[in-house]
Amino acid sequence: MASHTNDPPVATDGREIGERAKATRRKLLDATRVLLTRHGFSDVRLVDITREIGASPATFYQYFTDIDDALLALSNEVTENSGALIELLEAPWAEPADYERAVAFIDAYIAYWADNRAVLRVRNLKAEEGNADFRRARSAAQLPLMQAISTKVENNMAAGRISADLDTQATAAAVLAMLERLTAYRAELSARGTGGAALETTLSRIVFQLVTGHSNV
Repeated sequence: MASHTNDPPVATDGREIGERAKATRRKLLDATRVLLTRHGFSDVRLVDITREIGASPATFYQYFTDIDDALLALSNEVTENSGALIELLEAPWAEPADYERAVAFIDAYIAYWADNRAVLRVRNLKAEEGNADFRRARSAAQLPLMQAISTKVENNMAAGRISADLDTQATAAAVLAMLERLTAYRAELSARGTGGAALETTLSRIVFQLVTGHSNV
């Protein structure tokens, strides 16, 4: 079932597919995503996916070995989309005035999760269950973010703005774990009275203070 993010789509027998076939494959993926969002992973059935686009199960099996294969393809697409977050981390976070850059990153991260929540939660569940393909998809999305945050921590540590006894990788991992956990359960937090603006501000301030050492912004 292994699939790589930058590989062109192929049929399950390994043949390259043409534009018409790519369009059909795209419809199947879009239908899978719609049903995943609408019903949740446990209730997504192959027959419902194909019915959504007026196709047969045989058509599905031309492009995917099973539903997990389609979910992996969606996970890899989400990984590709995470590149925009890296761009927001490339500018320095060193001075208090850079706080707005942290806000922009948190905004984008929350939007990324809001747009891809169903796929990301399935990806993470499969990864936690030990599925190697989904673990690779998660790592491909997270490791570049982790490295960018780690570099910021290292730079601010070298400048004496934050404690030198912090481990840069552990700090970056803690930041990402917090962001992922809280944004994944944004709806639950909202039900308990924590609105979107409050979550955005809280995460922005915590992350900026942790990474730069600046608390009064």
